[in-house]
Amino acid sequence: MSAIKVIRALLLADAAVTAIVGQRVFAGIVPQGSALPLLQLSEVSRVERLTTGLTESTVLVTTRVQVTALTKTYGSQKALLQAARLGAGAHTGVIAGVPVRAVTRDLVGPDMSDPETEIYEQSRDFKVIFTEPN
Repeated sequence: MSAIKVIRALLLADAAVTAIVGQRVFAGIVPQGSALPLLQLSEVSRVERLTTGLTESTVLVTTRVQVTALTKTYGSQKALLQAARLGAGAHTGVIAGVPVRAVTRDLVGPDMSDPETEIYEQSRDFKVIFTEPN
């Protein structure tokens, strides 16, 4: 959950993102009836780098977080995904109370749409490297 907290905090601190979705950045399942556009966050993978002796007070964790843009048009899907890039470089420091080594962009998923519901979606992944108590 720490990586989700980090990505959510970064997205909500980004003016380009909030100009499009406001506060509609959801961790996990999106509440039914939520207005579009919005962002949904999911943890895709998590690797804990344990030390050999398992005696360290913290462990280094690498997590991949998927950020999915859900919109009503293809153009707004692309605009939201572009806004959700979080700018250039790596984000570091304490973010949302989590000691972060780095947040970097990772891969972008395929375009998806549902003609019946007229919902357009695409995802962008981030790699979040942070420490947590062992």
